[in-house]
Amino acid sequence: MSKVFIVEDDPMLVEIYEKKMMDAGFEVKVCSNGMAVKDEMLAWKPDLVLLDVVLPDMDGFEILEVIKKEEDIKNIPVYVFSNLSAREDIERATGLGAAGFLTKSNFTPSQLAEEIKKILGHEAVASPSPEPVSEVPEAAPEAKAESNGHKVLIIEDEDVFIEMFGAKLKQEGFEVVAAKNGKWGLKEAEKGGFDCILLDMMMPAMNGFEAIQELRANENTKDIPIIILSNSALDSEVQKALSLGANAYHIKTQVTPGEVAEEVKELVKI
Repeated sequence: MSKVFIVEDDPMLVEIYEKKMMDAGFEVKVCSNGMAVKDEMLAWKPDLVLLDVVLPDMDGFEILEVIKKEEDIKNIPVYVFSNLSAREDIERATGLGAAGFLTKSNFTPSQLAEEIKKILGHEAVASPSPEPVSEVPEAAPEAKAESNGHKVLIIEDEDVFIEMFGAKLKQEGFEVVAAKNGKWGLKEAEKGGFDCILLDMMMPAMNGFEAIQELRANENTKDIPIIILSNSALDSEVQKALSLGANAYHIKTQVTPGEVAEEVKELVKI
């Protein structure tokens, strides 16, 4: 079993990436302390390192410099995994010995796991066609609030995001329904009763832009607030989604479930 070492200090991202890597068959260790990276690598000898740049004590560039001076670990491939994607950042990372530079916003968690499989030479495993789902796992009983009488539809094909955002909404008293592709989501929305829709942009069967257009053209769904949750931070895509009728646009890895729940409350006027 290949070992992947994730250096990341964002708890939400850690949870997402760790789960996806383990689901993909990797042994995973996580470190949020830049000062501890060298010692952890010396002790564990991972097969690959995913290294964030922005960390509280040492940045990723400083960590790279330390790693590449250690004879026992200097040849372990380190892939910088960051939303800093300026040419100078990429050139600096590769100049310091990084094996590659992966931009966070370009990969869903599943795509990242598949990319790591390719890098490590694992045989790609074909994913089955996603099945629509209509339920979100229950939030922990002690955290679940009484129903607030409002209903949210999550149209998203990544289970980990359905679980995270759905669980938080349930804790805030929302009834939550999920669908794992755009066409199924439109069928659910057509049934009515939803006060807000969380919509992914990259999905099977229908992309987010098409889904927004369909929702806004339908008399039964045209007034439902739509919050976009995307992996893309391109200004052109943000503006297109908003111009088509989305109420808000967020990068998945840059917004917490709690922040999304608060925005839903504002939109449905709780």
